[in-house]
Amino acid sequence: MLAVIFVGFALHRIWEFCKRFRTPLKRFDGPEADSWLWGNSLKIIGPQSSEDEWIQAYGRTYVTPVMFGKLRLNTTDPRAVAHVLAHVDNWPKPEPVRELLGSVTGEGLFIAEGETHKRQRRIMNPSFSSGQLRELNSIFFETANQLRDVLDSILTGGRAEQEIDMFNFAGRASLDIIGLAGFGYRFNALDDERNELFTALNELVQAMSRAPLMSLLRNRMKWLRYIPTKTHRVMKASLESVNRIGMELVLARKEEVQQDIQGATVSRSKIVGKDLLSSLVRANMAQNLPISHRLSDKEVLAQISTFVVAGHETSAVSLSWTLLALAEHQEVQHQLRNELSLVAEEAPSMDELNALPYLDMVVKESLRFRPPVPLTTRIAVHDDEIPLSRPVADRYGVPHDSIQVQAGDFFGIEIRAMNRSKELWGEDADDFRPERWNEELAGARAIPGPYAHILTFLGGPRACIGYKFSIMELKSLLFTLIRSFEFAPVPGKKIGTQWVIVDRPIVKGEERKGLQLPLIVKRTSKEI
Repeated sequence: MLAVIFVGFALHRIWEFCKRFRTPLKRFDGPEADSWLWGNSLKIIGPQSSEDEWIQAYGRTYVTPVMFGKLRLNTTDPRAVAHVLAHVDNWPKPEPVRELLGSVTGEGLFIAEGETHKRQRRIMNPSFSSGQLRELNSIFFETANQLRDVLDSILTGGRAEQEIDMFNFAGRASLDIIGLAGFGYRFNALDDERNELFTALNELVQAMSRAPLMSLLRNRMKWLRYIPTKTHRVMKASLESVNRIGMELVLARKEEVQQDIQGATVSRSKIVGKDLLSSLVRANMAQNLPISHRLSDKEVLAQISTFVVAGHETSAVSLSWTLLALAEHQEVQHQLRNELSLVAEEAPSMDELNALPYLDMVVKESLRFRPPVPLTTRIAVHDDEIPLSRPVADRYGVPHDSIQVQAGDFFGIEIRAMNRSKELWGEDADDFRPERWNEELAGARAIPGPYAHILTFLGGPRACIGYKFSIMELKSLLFTLIRSFEFAPVPGKKIGTQWVIVDRPIVKGEERKGLQLPLIVKRTSKEI
């Protein structure tokens, strides 16, 4: 009997392996594989992505081989992307990607699928409401002002200007913000303190960054997890610390909320808390919420890691790339500073910040021009037909208004490529130009994003739940920094990128020094 089961299992796996060579995607043009094992995966995740070259050679829709002989459909066709983002049950993240992310965040909103994701999102939505963000506005500016003071102290001693690694300080500031605004925890990163949670999270992310390819392989070939590498040991120890401290925070919040609501009826419509975790715990304890819909303590714990990894990393690189763009475009920086200097308050409200038109255009343009996450991947659970807004011809010259895919085929969501598509944004799509947001956006309006017709925050039911939080954080930090300092590039240093889920800055030729964004910083020439 066992032999029959084994043979049946083996035949099934062989059939699944062979089926990938019969996919209808083979009809469509695209680059040849660099190798049978890797396909073109190394070119997709490498420091110099080939997507722009492929789009130029094969058009907006093409197919490329990836690992183990599978094919991936890549397209910047907005109708096709909207279809995949809308049909989330049939197009989840691939399991190896989910396991790689889950090794850091746990079963949080970032990687949950199906009914689990819907239930978690339903509980968390109120925590990211406009009312909750207004409660957090003071935290944004408290940290922004502290960052300003830290930079100001570096410029003391008579030096008019100094080279400063702004990625380092952007990371510290964003970590302090997500700690306080996310779950009422003081990382004290700007004070250069190293508490246990800060150290654990930092070592966890650094371990992933050092070996992204090995991490992906470990999740595809699970037997590799039993090899006791240094990276594996560091990640395991860090996760144990994160989970232990995180659970202490969850239990403390539950006790605080229970004391706060004793004798009162908690309604899901009244859940604004002093931080996102408090708001989440209150929503989860609402009496009008069925017990079956509530999150377990373990699920609430997973949101802490999700807040930190998804919120901290993306915010740090968003601020860094925006400062670089402003340093390279002095006229834009000057115009933005002129607008911000007219505001009397040092900590304007959320509504006052949103009423500043040029700040709004700069933020939109930066998030379009340099999305923190340049691409992501989905996999078909079932056979599907993906509609196109513009026909594409296959290898035999036959035009197609849609593309058939089979279960197991990959779909590449090309965030950066769509945000810079000349077909959608015009011939100057590769230029940083905030003024475009005062003009007709034409084809870009078809992009299915929740904010400003860009794909930076994805779209559909799985659009980034915290995108308003991210935008307000970026605006608050820019408001304070640009009023106080002038930023310029460092002569002779070219900035490149290192991609591990998000695009981080490095200096070309100084890769061994790690992630950095050196800029010349000096105080503004006039008092604000």
